Amino acid sequence: MDHYVLSCCSTMDLRKGWAEEHGVNLVYAKFFLEGESYQDDFYASISQAILFERMLSGEKSQTTQVNTEEYIDSFRKYLEKGQDIFHICLSSGVSGTYNSCHIAKDILLEEFPERKIEIVDSLMASSGYGLLVDKAYELKEKGLDMQSLRTEVEKWRNRLHGYFFTSDLRFFIQGGRVSKAAGFIGGLLKICPVLKITEEGTLKPIEKARGKKQAIENILSKMEKEGYTPSEKCFISHSACLEDAKKLLERIEERFHPEGGIEIFDIGGTIACHTGPGTVSSFFFGKEKE
Repeated sequence: MDHYVLSCCSTMDLRKGWAEEHGVNLVYAKFFLEGESYQDDFYASISQAILFERMLSGEKSQTTQVNTEEYIDSFRKYLEKGQDIFHICLSSGVSGTYNSCHIAKDILLEEFPERKIEIVDSLMASSGYGLLVDKAYELKEKGLDMQSLRTEVEKWRNRLHGYFFTSDLRFFIQGGRVSKAAGFIGGLLKICPVLKITEEGTLKPIEKARGKKQAIENILSKMEKEGYTPSEKCFISHSACLEDAKKLLERIEERFHPEGGIEIFDIGGTIACHTGPGTVSSFFFGKEKE
């Protein structure tokens, strides 16, 4: 349906060029190192290796939501051409960008009252957000109008699950998601916390695994419990721990024999500022969330 454009933010953490190849509008987020601004552009502005090197050396990282003016600038060019906008946002549970996008919508519809803008909260982050955008693209290609697409995307969102673990606790401690005391003990015992993305799009620690191998097995158990659908795509994302991501992929293949395919992506700069290195995530479609 060429009269509307599918849109998302760069925090969907797929790969450089994916949005352009699929005709998806991309709104870039930003992050900061010691006050210096970088575009979250799939590590074109700064490599992941340098980002983590500077973070580990003690440089302060900070993220910022996509603001209203940035959404207005990104959307206006399509509205001026007579196209509508279907934008999927980073989870409102981890960012205020969803609210900024709605403010931009209200301003733009006063200027373009004949146009339509749909905004969907992904309730996901990183490549889980990307997996929902990828599904939206598939549905759009079937010829759905915007309202029908919204209905279908929200159905698939309710079947989208995300679990992850980390082997490096320092930035979770810094962000307040793990206490200093728990982090110290966890480091000594080589604890890998397993977290999930909740129905509200927030992060919730659920288990403590003794090492990466157990953390991977825990995620596999969660995938089985959530009714992972092997005929659908599964996306894995990681922050500078490709071998761990590959091991998770191998175990998913061994256990579930997926037909929909599995892909591995880098966790992008914005999310990486919060995770640091050592995080591996699994995103998949399964049964409906309760």
